[in-house]
Amino acid sequence: MGSFRLVLDEFEVVEVAAAAAPEGAADLSESPRFDVIDRLLEGDDRYILRDEAFQQAVDFCIAWLDEKAKSREH
Repeated sequence: MGSFRLVLDEFEVVEVAAAAAPEGAADLSESPRFDVIDRLLEGDDRYILRDEAFQQAVDFCIAWLDEKAKSREH
């Protein structure tokens, strides 16, 4: 499995190996899983989402950034 990382403003979407998924994590199917990391935080606090499917991870980041942009307009 190759390594994958996508940077979206303050977030990183990072592919994780199934073995690295936290115990009790959701579905450990064959599809790649991803963590969403807030690059502005440190330690374990930086992990916003863990062991997510790619589309859900990216959707979360886009929705968060859209809300952030809307709040700046006011």
